[in-house]
Amino acid sequence: MAVIRKSEILRRYNDAQKILLEDVDERRLAADSLQKSFESFSFSEHYDIFLSHAYSDARIVKQIRNMLIAKGYSVYVDWIEDKKLDRGQVSEYTATVLRNRMNNCSSLIYLTSDSAEKSVWMPWELGYMDARTGRVSIAPIIEDDDEEFNGREYLGLYPYLDLTGNSFYMHRGVGSWVTFEEWMQGKKPK
Repeated sequence: MAVIRKSEILRRYNDAQKILLEDVDERRLAADSLQKSFESFSFSEHYDIFLSHAYSDARIVKQIRNMLIAKGYSVYVDWIEDKKLDRGQVSEYTATVLRNRMNNCSSLIYLTSDSAEKSVWMPWELGYMDARTGRVSIAPIIEDDDEEFNGREYLGLYPYLDLTGNSFYMHRGVGSWVTFEEWMQGKKPK
């Protein structure tokens, strides 16, 4: 089963970081861009994708987010969009913010990894979004090509995201897939 290889995502992330950090002017431009996006922040902004993840997978999360943005999708990541949100603590405030954000997202991608097993929020996000839209997919992050994904049983209920080359696909099993673009438009793997 092809899935998302941690080594490949980290290689792409590191390559992207090297390019970004080579030029001081680029860093200044990035800071200006970040400031402008902070100033234009909207609590009711709509996103195509809510990226559910464990913060300890931050480099992988950033790279997958960047790849999805490059394909034209808007992606919500809590610690990027809502920097002051404390996900380490279960509180009504955090739940309200996350619920509001999910209400303004069309779909959810659940980045599951060894780190995700410890998350208190990820199963809640998955269940909430599944009940709200049914537009949920699993993105298994594995260490190497020989590793098989063996996640929690309930994750098998959902289609899974696969990265092949520079393209994302949504799978339901052997021979059952659609392109990510088709899935985002509502088509399901058969």
